[in-house]
Amino acid sequence: MIGVVLYFYLQFKPVANPEFGITFSHTVAASLGFDSKQVYLDMLTDLKPKKIRLMTYWNETEKNQGQFDFALIDEMLTEASNRGVEVILVIGQKQPRWPECHYPDWYKNLDEDKKDQALLNMIQKTVEHFRNFSAIKYWQVENEPYFVFGIDCPKQTRESLRKEIEILRSLDSRPIILTDSGEQGNWNYTAGSGADILGVTMYRLVYNDKLGYYKYPIGPWFYKIRAGFLQKFHQTPIVGIELQAEPWLLSGVLNTDVETQKTLMNPKIFQEHIDYASSVGLVDNYLWGVEWWYWMAKRNNDWGMWAKAKELLNN
Repeated sequence: MIGVVLYFYLQFKPVANPEFGITFSHTVAASLGFDSKQVYLDMLTDLKPKKIRLMTYWNETEKNQGQFDFALIDEMLTEASNRGVEVILVIGQKQPRWPECHYPDWYKNLDEDKKDQALLNMIQKTVEHFRNFSAIKYWQVENEPYFVFGIDCPKQTRESLRKEIEILRSLDSRPIILTDSGEQGNWNYTAGSGADILGVTMYRLVYNDKLGYYKYPIGPWFYKIRAGFLQKFHQTPIVGIELQAEPWLLSGVLNTDVETQKTLMNPKIFQEHIDYASSVGLVDNYLWGVEWWYWMAKRNNDWGMWAKAKELLNN
């Protein structure tokens, strides 16, 4: 058994200098009381990320059935293009940030067949619109589609995911990322669902109802073994799609005292997470928490996280 584990561990060849990017959610920035456009511009101007991941939340792009509004994302993609920033654009019903499945209100009253049709129509219209943006380097279809998490957000079937991917591939040739939980997901099943690239999460300090706050008891070796297994049987490249760089909070940022937040995430812990990801050696790692860094800086005059990210991204 040890020999088998060692074999897969050695199959994965880590990179010496992983690159780091940022996941940005305009809705989270707005929920913290900011103008999301200004946060985005400040992020691009000061942090200067070379890679970002952006969302296309369905409840915003198609508030009324059949009427699409992509203006906000258009602006963000144009700005990214002007600055030479590479973008992962997320499409689908399930996308990063609570409540995970971002359904428009009208969708909830449809029968199941019409829900399927509406989803596929949204995928088609979204891709047809955004395929003209050169800043998009990758499409991400859904977010952790097989990992059950969120409000009214069921586990997706492989068949429904296949239909979304088929539509996308018929309209554009750029690579497709599928994502899964780095700690709990079935990487091989997800990668085998049509991924050109697999994106996996890296969370270190989390909360469990039974254990309370605890650090995942897994070292970089855990990711290397799983990555080696994937490389052996799927040859699918892997990126770190979500590296924890904000506190895991039970009541949200605005309802948790700042000192508690700083205990759960600070520049020292952030550096530990950076070191962890670097030890794993995935080629790219997208930081999770820029909206919180901004809130700490602007509302609490604590620039520690922002400065640490700036140092990292400008190396």
